[in-house]
Amino acid sequence: MTPGVGKSARLCALGQRWGAHVEVVVGSIREPSDFLGMPVVGADGTTRFAPPAWASALAGAPSGLLFLDELSSAAPAVQKAMLRVLQERVVGDLRLPDSVAIVAAANPISTAVDGWFLAAPVANRLVHLEWETDLARWVEGSTVGFDRLGEPSLVDLLGERSEARRVAARTALLAFLRVRPDLAVKVPGSPERASLGWPSLRSWTNAAAALGELDPADEDAWLAVAKGAVGEEAASELLAWRVANDLYDPEAVLADPKIVDWTTRPDRIWALTGALAALGTTGGARRWAKALGALTACAEAKRPDLAIPAVRSLLEHRPEGADVPQRTAEAFRELFVATGRWAA
Repeated sequence: MTPGVGKSARLCALGQRWGAHVEVVVGSIREPSDFLGMPVVGADGTTRFAPPAWASALAGAPSGLLFLDELSSAAPAVQKAMLRVLQERVVGDLRLPDSVAIVAAANPISTAVDGWFLAAPVANRLVHLEWETDLARWVEGSTVGFDRLGEPSLVDLLGERSEARRVAARTALLAFLRVRPDLAVKVPGSPERASLGWPSLRSWTNAAAALGELDPADEDAWLAVAKGAVGEEAASELLAWRVANDLYDPEAVLADPKIVDWTTRPDRIWALTGALAALGTTGGARRWAKALGALTACAEAKRPDLAIPAVRSLLEHRPEGADVPQRTAEAFRELFVATGRWAA
């Protein structure tokens, strides 16, 4: 990102627009203890690591934004101290609540003050996005005042969020990696490349979480976020696979399993069965029964192997009082025998 284009001011304005308590932590002027916590010996002789004031303030707010500014100017020791903050949200002995968003900003080392490449473990915990300067907006703000510019809400940016969208994104990535396991982990060879997005099991997990918040029809946003998490090669392959397979909407399938061609490519069906299991285990007895019915249709179409992991998950999370239809028991007879649910 280029310095002096308003990244910090815009991100703080967005956080305030969303009603979040904003804490700006500049890595270049911080010490490792600002993230690891200060050791405090208690009356009983045990040591705890007290979090800094900024972390306590975020934890106590209804919602918060932790903005780690000038990340590429943070010394390697400080970057190392940030590792648990970035992925596990832990500062000292305090875990930041899920209501706190974590955002970082950095300039290229060529323009950063005492710039450092991001260490590979740090970079792998982030989704890297290019900052686009909106000159027209800057001119408008300079004319009428930046505090009078309306910032978009999260709904404006992301649309209506849903568990079904999150499940669909996660199962799509898992299905893709089943057919492209070579892209699951690829550590770059150069420090410069390793300081950006690259594929690992951690970054694929982070990608799934981020993609689950996006409109699945917005391919540009999907590509930008996937590229930022796992790198350009893996992201391009993922998007090409996703377009080619035209994945089913699991919510639509729950409503009417007849829309599915169960004889299509195995990876496409595997993505669907995984999504059905995830939705069926979190929505109560009625949703559980619908998911089981759709998976039964898969087995009856001579594809039981693609549905067995999903059915096993549903059986392990069966709601109290829910019955397994005889039709399902017949379709998955071998599974029921193997798990002791059927008297052979």
